[in-house]
Amino acid sequence: MAVKAGQSGFTLFELAVVVSVIAVLAAVLLSRLLAVQQEAERVAVQQTVLALRAGLRMKVLELYAADRQNQLPALAGQNPIDWLAERPSNYLGEYTAPEIAKLPQGHWFFDRSNAELIYVLNRGNTFGLGRSELLRFKVSLRQASATLARPSTPVDAPDLALIQLGEADGLK
Repeated sequence: MAVKAGQSGFTLFELAVVVSVIAVLAAVLLSRLLAVQQEAERVAVQQTVLALRAGLRMKVLELYAADRQNQLPALAGQNPIDWLAERPSNYLGEYTAPEIAKLPQGHWFFDRSNAELIYVLNRGNTFGLGRSELLRFKVSLRQASATLARPSTPVDAPDLALIQLGEADGLK
């Protein structure tokens, strides 16, 4: 009696098909993970900027309540991170003329020489810019004119705002 030996295992073709399918699925998964990481970074930066703007408003209201409006112009050169109850975990501190290439990605720092708050983007995340790896913010002071003044604001009151220098899509 001759017993035919049955084939056990995969053929080389079947193995190649399975590996190809797994490779395609892995590529799709990795691209989706990258997109999710970029969106998470964008939302985290947006949340920090909103907190900084709220901190600035609170500081301005505090000065108005204490009848110290004459100190408002001094806010323009200050570090807005100081106005937060808690500093972000990815805040590096204050630097004078930093070497940005040596700083870690995905972190905030304050540049004293320009009085700018800067966020160093992760290399893969461009927020739609494609040309800049930095998001720059500055506390700006401008005098409100009589035509632009709100009814509750005196005509000569300074207007303070945390503005973004340059433009990044998806970040307001």
